Amino acid sequence: MLKSLKQLLRTPVKAVLFFLLMTAATALLVLGANLWAQTQAQMDAVEKQFTTLGTVEQKPNRTQMRTGWDAADGAYYSEAEPVYDSVISADVLDFDGANYLKAPEKRPYYLADLQGLAVRDGGTALFYPVVEFTPAETAVPDHPIKVYVQRFLYPEAENQNNEYEIYVCDHWTENPAPLEAGKTYVAYTNVIVNHHENAKSSIEYALIAAERSTQCDAGGNLLESDRQTRTFDEVTAGFYETERGQYWLELSKALSMWDTTAPVLPVTDTALLPSFHDRTVYVREGRTFSAEDLENGAAVCLVSEEFARKNGLSIGDKVELPLYGVNEKDSPHRTFGDGSGLRTFSLLNAQNRTYTPFWTAKYEIIGTYYSVGTYGKPAGSIEMALNLFLIPANSVKADFAGNIVDSGPMQRATTSFQIPNGTIDDYMAAYNRNVPAEVRENLEITFDDNGYSQIIGGLLNMRYVAIILFAAGLLSALAILVLLLYFFIVKQKKRTAIERSLGMSKNQCRVSLVSGVVVLSAVAVILGTTASTVLFDKVQTFDLTGQSEHTFSTEYSLWARDENAVETEDAENTGVLELVIPAAMTVLTAGLSVILVNRNLKQEPIELLSARVE
Repeated sequence: MLKSLKQLLRTPVKAVLFFLLMTAATALLVLGANLWAQTQAQMDAVEKQFTTLGTVEQKPNRTQMRTGWDAADGAYYSEAEPVYDSVISADVLDFDGANYLKAPEKRPYYLADLQGLAVRDGGTALFYPVVEFTPAETAVPDHPIKVYVQRFLYPEAENQNNEYEIYVCDHWTENPAPLEAGKTYVAYTNVIVNHHENAKSSIEYALIAAERSTQCDAGGNLLESDRQTRTFDEVTAGFYETERGQYWLELSKALSMWDTTAPVLPVTDTALLPSFHDRTVYVREGRTFSAEDLENGAAVCLVSEEFARKNGLSIGDKVELPLYGVNEKDSPHRTFGDGSGLRTFSLLNAQNRTYTPFWTAKYEIIGTYYSVGTYGKPAGSIEMALNLFLIPANSVKADFAGNIVDSGPMQRATTSFQIPNGTIDDYMAAYNRNVPAEVRENLEITFDDNGYSQIIGGLLNMRYVAIILFAAGLLSALAILVLLLYFFIVKQKKRTAIERSLGMSKNQCRVSLVSGVVVLSAVAVILGTTASTVLFDKVQTFDLTGQSEHTFSTEYSLWARDENAVETEDAENTGVLELVIPAAMTVLTAGLSVILVNRNLKQEPIELLSARVE
C-alpha cells in the first residue's frame, strides 16, 4: 500500500488536485442528500399534522327591510334581514373530482334539558319575565305606566309580592289597547332601559307579542301555528283552563327550560369542527373520540373544563342527556356562545306546547376540552358554545323529525369538509366544472389549511435546492472518479506489465494499483463528509425556504400545548447518510478499480511492453 501511495505521489499535482476535487464533490453530495432527507421528513410531518378544511355558506338572494314601532322615539325603525329563495342542500357538493377525505356535512345540534346541573351563568329570567299585573290607573300603555305585580309566572318566585311596582309599556305597538285599573293582565315582557321623556323609572317592562313557534318539518318548512298577535291577555276566573291560558303556562314552562338547557353537538370527526381545526379548542384532559367511538356510536362525550368544574364532574362520570330539540339552522355559538341564551328560536312547538324528549341516554365523560378565551368561553369561535356537549353523531338512534326547532341554509359554522392538503386549486377547478353557475353564485366556500400552503411552499423550495446540490455533487463525484481511475489505473498498463515481468502475481499487481487509489479516495470522501456536516449546520441558520416572514415561535402557542402538534424544530441529523454515502463511494471506487486492473491483467506483459502505450 505504501508503494502504491508513493507511486501516486510521483505526480503530486494530479494527486492533490483529484484529492481536493473528490473532497469538494463528496461534501456537496452529502450536504444535498442530508438537506433532501431532512426536508422530506419535514414535509411528511407537515402532511400528517396539517389538514385543509373547507367551510360553506349560502349567501342570501337579497335583503328586505323589516319595520317596527319604537314608543320612546315615537317613530318607526327599520332592520335589514336576509332573504333566501330556497335552501341549497350540501348534496350539491358531491361532484366528480372533489376527492374528499371527509365529505361535506351540515351539522345540526341538539337541546338537552339538564335539570339539577348548573347550566346558565346567572340565567336570563330577570330580563324576560312573564308577569301578572294590575294597572294603578286606566291608561294607554304607549308610555311606561305604573302597575302592581300580582305574581311572576316566569321566573317562579317563592315569595310573590303583589305590592311590587313596575312600569310597563307596549313599546313596539303603535296604537296599543288600553289597560284598565282593577283588572289583572298577563304579559310576556322584556326588561329594557327606559328612554322615554319624563321617565319615572330607570327601566321599563316592554310588552312582547306572543311568541311564535319556529318548528319546522323534516324538509325545513316552517309549520303553521296559532299565533296571537296581541301582547297581553286579561286574566279572569278559569282563564288558565282555556286554550289561551294554557298558552301562557306553556310559554312560562318553555322559558324556564332555557335556564336548564345545554347544547349538544353530534360530530362525525372533531377535525371537521373549525375551532378544533384551528386549535382554539382542544382536549386537555382525558382523551378525544376514537374511530370506534364515532363509528359505533358509543355513549361517550366531551365537555368543557368550565362545565365539569362548576358541576363537580370528572373523567368517567356519566351525565344523562334528555334530547328534546334539534336546531338545523344555526351553530350552538349563535344562541349559547357565551351562556347568555340569546333567543333565536322558540321552545314552543306548532301546537304551542313545549317539546318532549325524543332520545335519552347516559353519556360517559371521556375528556374535557379547553376553549381559548376568558374563563373558558370560546372567544372567536364560530361553532362552539359555553356548556357544549360533544357526542358521536351515531350515538343518537331516534327519529327527531317532530322536534326540529328551527331550520335554515348552510353556514360556515355548520357546514364543512376536508380535502387533501395542497389540492385547493384542483378542488375549485372541479367545483367550477361540475356545479352549475346558478348554484355557485349563491355559495361561498372558504378554505383554511393552518398555513400549510406557505409552509409547504418553503419546504418545496428547500427540497428543490437540496436536489440540485445532490445532483451536482453526484455528477461531480462520478466525473472525478472516472478521471481518477483513468489516470491512475487505465493509463498504468505499462506499469502493470513491468510489475508482472518482475515476478509480481496478479493479486500483488491489483494491490499495487488499487490500494493507493482507494486510500486516496477514502480519505477525500471522509474529509468531504466531515466538511458537509459543518456546512449542514451552517445551512440551518439560513432561510432557504423563503418563509422568514411566516416563521414564529410556538413556545406559547396552541401548537405547543397540543400533543399532536407538528414538530417545528429542525430534525436531528441521524448520521446514517454520513456513513452510507462515504462507504458507497469507497466501495464503488474499489470495485471499478479492480475491474479496470483486471482488464489490464488480461493482456500479456510482452505485448504491453512491445506496444506503444499512450
